[in-house]
Amino acid sequence: MYRFDLWKDLHRDKFQNFATLEKRHWDKGDSMTDKQISNLFSMQREAVIGVGGTAVAFFNAAALRQFPDLTVGMSAADLLPSAVLGIEEESFSASATIKESPYTILGARTEGMVVYTLIPQEQEIDQQEGRLLERVSGTMRRTLTVLNMATEFLMPLIDRIEDSRQRANLTILNKAYYQLQRLCDNLDYFFRFSAGQARLYLEELDLVQFCGDLTQSVDHFAKRLGTRVYFQADLTHLRASIDQQKMTKLLLNLISNSLKHLGSDGSLTLSLTRQGEDAILTVRDTGHGIDSSHIREVFTQYKGSQSATDIDGGVGLGLGIAQEIARLHGGTLFVTSDADRGTAVRLRIPLIQAGDSGVLQEAPLPYRESDGGMQFILTELSDVLDDGAFLGKYY
Repeated sequence: MYRFDLWKDLHRDKFQNFATLEKRHWDKGDSMTDKQISNLFSMQREAVIGVGGTAVAFFNAAALRQFPDLTVGMSAADLLPSAVLGIEEESFSASATIKESPYTILGARTEGMVVYTLIPQEQEIDQQEGRLLERVSGTMRRTLTVLNMATEFLMPLIDRIEDSRQRANLTILNKAYYQLQRLCDNLDYFFRFSAGQARLYLEELDLVQFCGDLTQSVDHFAKRLGTRVYFQADLTHLRASIDQQKMTKLLLNLISNSLKHLGSDGSLTLSLTRQGEDAILTVRDTGHGIDSSHIREVFTQYKGSQSATDIDGGVGLGLGIAQEIARLHGGTLFVTSDADRGTAVRLRIPLIQAGDSGVLQEAPLPYRESDGGMQFILTELSDVLDDGAFLGKYY
């Protein structure tokens, strides 16, 4: 039996046309027949595919237009990524590549059936938009240089300032520098991804140590917010080839989003496990969760409602960048959330990147030297941390 309430919440903005149908069936608790479900989805402009067991059970006309080879009874694994088919939660939002194109995938699970809605992600920006982004970023960089020179000169003198208001103002100035730095970095990332200019600089490293070190550093700052960040792993070592700086940015973005929605008694856990030749990293929090009516907008750049934008923070670039970093690594990123138990964002990536000949590329700058110690973490968490975290420099 199909859990229509889950699908309705995920598609609330499109559900107005079905008010009469809702009154007739769901207010009375009646179930829908397979034919009624199929007819309902036929009205939707987005591609919808129903999977029963391991086979495609039905699809609408929009799905057939996007995937002409679709047939009832075909293996769902011939179209949908195994990482998406393996999601067990009742409802979720995922970002994955299908037929070499990026999609946002919304899922609602029922007894014996999962209904997937496939939404293409817009990737291209025109040349005029690209030039505008470059000019904006360049102008901001020049302003940042001046601001950085000022803070570099003034911050070492903060202990000599007796006026508490002047100390507070200087701290706010330093925090603003980090926030603008983060925005500039995100604009640069967004332009490179949209223009197809992004590439990986792979390093072979121990994911257990990498995640443990990152968690310990973040926990140093999270304590200031009255919360804790933990790391869990069911193994002691796990070798993988990743772009360390990009992967750090991805994880810090997820952690930052979680910290925004934690109370003083909340907690956040980064966990790592292995499934076959893949690594699975999960950022799970005990915050207030994401309303099911907004979960479909989590991976949408700029376009969500204000509440969806609040999930991502700022102008909505962060999670879009995170999904692109995941895609570059051949991975899948998906979100599940419960209003009472918090949110989990899971990243599944192959341990060895596709096409990796075994000769790893050398990063243009070693990560620990280029980030100035804790500076990179401070930048990525600048929208979350209190002003006191910016009293000094971390080297």
